[in-house]
Amino acid sequence: MNQLTRFTPSEVEALGRDRNFLRDQSEWLCPSCGEVSVRTYLRNTKHANRPAVISYTWCAACRKMTGSTSPLPPGLTISDPWRELDPVAWEQFDTSLPKLFARLDRLWEDGVLPQSIVWTR
Repeated sequence: MNQLTRFTPSEVEALGRDRNFLRDQSEWLCPSCGEVSVRTYLRNTKHANRPAVISYTWCAACRKMTGSTSPLPPGLTISDPWRELDPVAWEQFDTSLPKLFARLDRLWEDGVLPQSIVWTR
């Protein structure tokens, strides 16, 4: 597996400008390598004792990634098939980004991901 690196700030900006993952969860064009292999995974969590969402966005081809944590918007429902299938395995991968992204890629290739996102605003 190639080493993970971070998208540059301009690449992160391009990702946000070119795509709305909440509307379309399919893969999209990587601003770094040009492959259609950018994927996103969201998970619900708590941050400062409030509902939050962590997003992981990565390119399966060039191994660049970015992530962020933000408040969970009202009305946003995120399915989490990985956690539902195997919560113990999820916690183990949460401690290693290379293992996390390798597992997310396998889930994507097996058709478990992308997730289902419902936003009722």
